[in-house]
Amino acid sequence: MIPKTRLTLIIILLLGSLLRMMNLGKKPLWLDEIITALFTFGQGYSVIPRETVFSIESIPNFFTYQAQSCSQIAHFLAEQSTHPPLFFCLLHQWLGIIKEVKIFDHFLAIQLRFLPALFGIITILVLYYLNRQAFSEKAGLMGAAIMTISPFAVYLSQEARQYTLLLAFITIALLAFVQILKSARHSWFYWLLWGVVNSLGAYTHYFFFLSFIAQVMVLFGFFVWQFPRRLLLLFGVTGGVILSYLPWLPTLITHFSSPKTDWLPSFDWFAPIYQLLLGLIIMFVTFPVENQPIFMQVISAVIMLSFSGWLVYQVSMGYRKLLHNKATQKVTLALSLYIVFVFLQLLVIIYGLEKNIAIAPRYNYVYYPALCSLVGASLIARNEPIRSHLSWKRLSMIGMIGLASCLFVVGNLFFLKPYFPGLTAQRFNQSPEPMLIVMGYRNEMDLAIGLSYGLALNRIRDPSLTSDFIFFDDRDGYDQMWENIRQLPLNVAQVWVLGTGLKRVDFPETLRLNQSLTCQRDRDNYYRIGIPYQRYQC
Repeated sequence: MIPKTRLTLIIILLLGSLLRMMNLGKKPLWLDEIITALFTFGQGYSVIPRETVFSIESIPNFFTYQAQSCSQIAHFLAEQSTHPPLFFCLLHQWLGIIKEVKIFDHFLAIQLRFLPALFGIITILVLYYLNRQAFSEKAGLMGAAIMTISPFAVYLSQEARQYTLLLAFITIALLAFVQILKSARHSWFYWLLWGVVNSLGAYTHYFFFLSFIAQVMVLFGFFVWQFPRRLLLLFGVTGGVILSYLPWLPTLITHFSSPKTDWLPSFDWFAPIYQLLLGLIIMFVTFPVENQPIFMQVISAVIMLSFSGWLVYQVSMGYRKLLHNKATQKVTLALSLYIVFVFLQLLVIIYGLEKNIAIAPRYNYVYYPALCSLVGASLIARNEPIRSHLSWKRLSMIGMIGLASCLFVVGNLFFLKPYFPGLTAQRFNQSPEPMLIVMGYRNEMDLAIGLSYGLALNRIRDPSLTSDFIFFDDRDGYDQMWENIRQLPLNVAQVWVLGTGLKRVDFPETLRLNQSLTCQRDRDNYYRIGIPYQRYQC
């Protein structure tokens, strides 16, 4: 007979697994995932043909596994990217394993996303242990349940990126952090765990330092207040984490000034305020608003705002109980201060450095595990005893809204992929005529965007149809690109031109191809989704 608590946890983990694995390979890979694939398959940007025509059917071949050492992967990243190497090394090893056992063959998206989804499931389990140690068994189950049906957690789990590994590292670090605070003695195991996990997290993403700094600040404050003798241990372990990062420090400095970090829009003093608030809301509720009719947007917005307000009230009632309970007061305050210190650092980056990272909700991973922990514990405190009819009604409401939100994410109705590779591919595929796609590029990010479009088109395009692609360097202007198109020895019925920095008026009315083939601009097929693109009929 399985104990009730263990059975409940198993059900939570099974539901979390189902939500994270559902439709895992159906959504097209987007820019950042393409970049992940290029490095983790062991080839980098050099595999992408430039100034040369290639068929879209050949694009999957660019992602052929080439065994590399972690130091080689790290070298690629140091030279061509702006990320630390740990996640890429782990994913590279995973791709090597599945190549040997031949699973997920011909399913590129699943190959790349399965490991992050697995990390997302592991994080649910770790959060259970965090809340069980910090609050209670019931709080552990509730925290795990909240993360299971969190649309934000499902979204990160279905991305071929490092964010679920970061969630796992932060949750483990907070587990050690809580044990260090609660223990009256030196907990050598948890000090070691805390140091190692924070070092690993820093080798996974640069923003992990925000989490590490916030943890150090909270521990410093509590030790000054209660255990001054522990400050020496804190300084020692913190110094160890910093020393472990010295080999990568020169690369971090180089990456900090890299032009690849200039993708953020021009600074706006007011936008980050509502973007940060929206980032909080979409952790718990997401109803369709993107690319929806106006009436659907209004209904979804009303549901999201109403539910968020109601949830804040429910959590605040339980949160007060946690603060007034001597058994949970210390941990509640510590996790709350952690969130506050992370937010302060985010504000320094946004308003001090004028880098509006609030535009990308994924960066909220830094404080998400702590927030999820407090929400789960607060809901338990608010709804005790759980046996009451009203408590079940409240918790059922949260469960239904969360589950519906996750299904919207899984169904690609929220957190749509940037640059809309799926929608763009459908527009390219509107005609069965032979096609050429011409894309001007200025940097590697443009190349990755182009590959995301080509991969998405290859999934839906009839393989018997001619579908070619070519990249042209446009850094010297587009006049040269128009001339290069004229020299292409191809006969096609339609040409799609994509150009970074082009405006609608910059597209010529006529393109010449193969010296003599004339292609007229189709004004009904001009689009702009980050990058403008125009169809020409030949």
